Amino acid sequence: MLTLEIELLTGAYRASLPDGSGSEWPPHPERVFSALVQAWGDGGEERGERAALEWLELQELPVVEASTEVSDRDAPTVFVPPNDAGGAEIEVLPDQRRRQARAFRVAIPGDSVVRFYWPDDPSAPAAAALERLARRVASLGHSASLVRFAFGIRAGSVPTHAWRPDPRGATVLRVPYGGRLADLERWFSDDGGRKRVERSRSLRSERYRAPPSGLHATPAARSVFGGVNDWFVFEDAGGFRPDLLAFGHVARRMRDTLMTVGPQPPPEIVSGHDSQGRPSARPHVAIVPLANIGWAHSMGDLLGFAVILPRGVEPDERHAAIRSLAAFVRFEGDRAHGSLNLRTQDVWSVERSAVPSRASLTPTRWCAVGRTWASVTPVFLDRFPDHGDLIEEAVLVAAACRNVGLPEPVEIEIHKHSAFAGAPPAYPARGNPARLDWSLPRGASYRDRPRRHVVLRFPDPVEGPVILGAARYHGLGLCLPLDAERPG
Repeated sequence: MLTLEIELLTGAYRASLPDGSGSEWPPHPERVFSALVQAWGDGGEERGERAALEWLELQELPVVEASTEVSDRDAPTVFVPPNDAGGAEIEVLPDQRRRQARAFRVAIPGDSVVRFYWPDDPSAPAAAALERLARRVASLGHSASLVRFAFGIRAGSVPTHAWRPDPRGATVLRVPYGGRLADLERWFSDDGGRKRVERSRSLRSERYRAPPSGLHATPAARSVFGGVNDWFVFEDAGGFRPDLLAFGHVARRMRDTLMTVGPQPPPEIVSGHDSQGRPSARPHVAIVPLANIGWAHSMGDLLGFAVILPRGVEPDERHAAIRSLAAFVRFEGDRAHGSLNLRTQDVWSVERSAVPSRASLTPTRWCAVGRTWASVTPVFLDRFPDHGDLIEEAVLVAAACRNVGLPEPVEIEIHKHSAFAGAPPAYPARGNPARLDWSLPRGASYRDRPRRHVVLRFPDPVEGPVILGAARYHGLGLCLPLDAERPG
């Protein structure tokens, strides 16, 4: 299904209901559609993007996942010049316009992330066009209501805690319809906009049923690693594709490459070391494997990898990391290719993929919400427990969760094998020299640490990605959710 994640960057949503009676919550699908239309117009009205918008306006009503814990902040009435003033030319100038009363309503939700779900998947060109539009959307509602838009494709069911279309629902939301884009065009082009006296009204509203309040009084816990919009996925495109067991080498080689081709000296967010050469005390870029794991017939083959930025990274650090990633690839039209030199004659070709071709490559799979998580790659503990004590091992695993900003699990299972089909064991079988072991880079600080597969049950839902342990920045300790909220 098509998903749209909207993050309210200021933690507030500034938008009023059409009659001005209160703040709008959740964001109306029509307002979201209009923001995408504005991005289309600002971007030059590209034909492929128009086709994607026309496809979107014809889709079934979306399900809206948004917090039910929301407060309506009072705002004083202010007098401002209208943006669409008409009349004599002199009255169009801002300092000459008549002031009109405005009350800017503000909703403060308990969780600043809102997600929209449409049941059908767009074509690859339409998905790419929607993602381009999303990157150009800066605000939703009032211009001060800054947002981040990110489209994705998700497998599985829609979360239960969401607003759903229902003729008996008590909440009325304005929604797009077939021809809405054309209506907005006609309104905007009416005499160049000089004679417009009011904004174009939506011709369709639908009732939605709100989710039961109190289910998610507190947002799902999140780790220090970023969500879907902070993932940069690189998909296998030919050449020498390494085995998952060798991913520690892949992660090191990718980091070394980004440090070489990116800004100099390498920024701390990429290198993982401060200006004195010491290990960074702050979260930095993680490089994780994306493998064929967890499906009925998974064989564990490596399909690509993702470079993940920390959550809440500062704009200048994000810019430095993206500059490094941009220097790694070469562009051929809309496609971005990169070459990773693993050994003298072994070169792995990868392609930056905004809309991955395989479900195992989609960030939404790894950034799902669940209470029970299991490791796909083994967790490397900080040290060996005394006398092989399982209780102490569990204590070390709990500490690994705290180290990435997650709560301590209420249950911890420790195993040699992963709970997911296709995932390699933490150690090869004894007495079987044919079984390959994990290959780890020389000099890596985690090389000789104990490694374990784990199953973790948290007291409340946890939002991925979940990456734990001493080798978490090199893709080891990567987990997937096991419970019902896991994408299929």
